[in-house]
Amino acid sequence: MMAPSASTRPVVWTLALLCTVSYGALYYAQPLLAVATEQAYGWTRVQTSLAFTGALLVSACLAPTVGRGLDRQGGRRLLSGGALSGAVAFLLLSLTDHYLLFLLGWLLAGLAMTLTFYEAVFTVLGQQVSEAFRTRATLTVTLVAGLASTIFVPLTTVLLQGAGLRVTLLGLAGLLLVMAALVWRVIPEHGQARRVRSPASFTPDPAALQLAAGLTLARIVTVGVGLQLAPLLLASGYSPGEAAALTGLLGLSALPGRVLFIPCVKWVGPAPLTVGLLGGLALGAWLLLSVHSGVKVTGVVLFGLASGALTLARSELLVRGYPAGVYGAVNGWLARPVNLAQALTPLMMGSLFTWTSGYGLSLMLLGALGCIACWFVGRAAARNGTQHGVAEAGLLE
Repeated sequence: MMAPSASTRPVVWTLALLCTVSYGALYYAQPLLAVATEQAYGWTRVQTSLAFTGALLVSACLAPTVGRGLDRQGGRRLLSGGALSGAVAFLLLSLTDHYLLFLLGWLLAGLAMTLTFYEAVFTVLGQQVSEAFRTRATLTVTLVAGLASTIFVPLTTVLLQGAGLRVTLLGLAGLLLVMAALVWRVIPEHGQARRVRSPASFTPDPAALQLAAGLTLARIVTVGVGLQLAPLLLASGYSPGEAAALTGLLGLSALPGRVLFIPCVKWVGPAPLTVGLLGGLALGAWLLLSVHSGVKVTGVVLFGLASGALTLARSELLVRGYPAGVYGAVNGWLARPVNLAQALTPLMMGSLFTWTSGYGLSLMLLGALGCIACWFVGRAAARNGTQHGVAEAGLLE
């Protein structure tokens, strides 16, 4: 049996801090670092964007391997190694003005993303926290990590303006190094998976494939709307301040969405709730097409609530449906298409904008993809004959 919640509280808060620092440094600070790098070395946006896309692709490709590794040896070494990899990546970026080394640094940052972002952290939570406390532990992690952009965008801006690019990179490297040491100290050597004598291998069945398809489409929708919201508002006649405020409202709405998830999942179950959240994404995207400000704001809030709760819904679907011994493998297998979609969506949205010179078609398409995602997740739940939406038999051999 797992320890009571009081004894696992340091683990939960350490994982929450790890997610916050890694998302803040490796993801949300990147656009600011890219601009500063372009100004410092005369590189183009294509060059800096290519490096970040490479990092996301590395993260997607390595996810299944990392998941299986977490099943075998727990999270202490891998998560602390991930934070250390991020620190080394930023150290390398701070010491070079050579583009190939810059590219190598971001590819190494992609490895750090795989080892420190939600997929890996949720796997360790599943190993270390009992079912009675797991949902609230996941909520704690997502609420704290949800502040990553709020903390690291202004922090990175202040550092770049006051100390310059190199010192900023060294500062971010230092934060990741501290997290590597903290994870090594707090996270136990092995999790629940280590106590499984003969861990079963994971083989996806049609229901698992449908669930993966639904969640992959959901990531395309969330990334696509997030990328286009600010320019859409500016093109609609909003001032820069109003556009920034509404874009910030999208992120802030995710927090109450996560809080409301816990009572809602108890009432309706994870699969029906996930279908409803995907419908909320679709409707929110379509409401952004309205010419009325009130309808647009409603769309922003609805989309933020749904996208925030979906982070918890994905974890709940997987943890309830699979034994702890293969949860990392399942999560890693699922992370590959989802993260590939995240890496390629900016290119798809940019191509649509270039073709249409507007945002109407892309928002209509994103709303339609949200509806298709509802269908996939609903089919996965129906196929399994359970409202959990994941298979409990026939997937393990």
